[in-house]
Amino acid sequence: MQSRLLAALGAAVLLLAGCSGGTTQNPEPKAAVTIEAPSPDPSPSPDPTPVPTPSPSPPPVSAFIKTVPYTVQAPYGVWDAAHEEYCEAAAVLMIGLYMSGDRRARIPAAEADRDMAAIVAWERATWPGIKDLSLDKVAQDGQHFYSLKPSLEPATYANVETEIAAGRPVIIPVMTHGAPGGQKIAPNYGGVNVYHVIVIVGYDSSKQTVTTNDAGISQGQNYVYRWSILESAMDAQTSHMAGQGRVLLSFAPAS
Repeated sequence: MQSRLLAALGAAVLLLAGCSGGTTQNPEPKAAVTIEAPSPDPSPSPDPTPVPTPSPSPPPVSAFIKTVPYTVQAPYGVWDAAHEEYCEAAAVLMIGLYMSGDRRARIPAAEADRDMAAIVAWERATWPGIKDLSLDKVAQDGQHFYSLKPSLEPATYANVETEIAAGRPVIIPVMTHGAPGGQKIAPNYGGVNVYHVIVIVGYDSSKQTVTTNDAGISQGQNYVYRWSILESAMDAQTSHMAGQGRVLLSFAPAS
């Protein structure tokens, strides 16, 4: 009886912390275009003759970047106070490795835990007392650790399509209970409404959904959200983050 009670209490603690231990990989989405590497930045032409700028091609109806290595922000399933604050570091780690040519499906737990701890240590030294990072600060993470070139722009579905179709994952800020009516954005989140960032790795415009590497839940690899849910969750974090609003962060590889 005592052992069953202890097991139940342990499960409740994990649920309140944010997710259960272990990780679950959702199936890869079916997409019109599957991407494995970012598009190179166009190089300047040595020919000084002006060339007309071609009209941009419309993005495919759906696209998926299948080679962004995944980690949950608590790789060992221990959702302590430290790992509750690892979401920004997890997002930067996943995109940084992808932009560096890492094509693993998952980051081993020991490696992920070590590297996220290093990113968080730098964040705490750089912005003392600040744990919830706005995307302009997350951009500096990417610059410092991976020499990436950040870009901030409005978080519209059209901009998500453009970035993903070019092989560039994007990061958006949300509140975990920011769905309409103050509901959880995903059922796996715990009972506390917290600031969070999510990596988007795909979209399907026919369904108005996005595919994510969400480090905040153990089921977060290839997790699909309705875009309307994330729009609401971005609006919900505006007051918490001093008016940050609907914004997305993307990175390009260093030249």
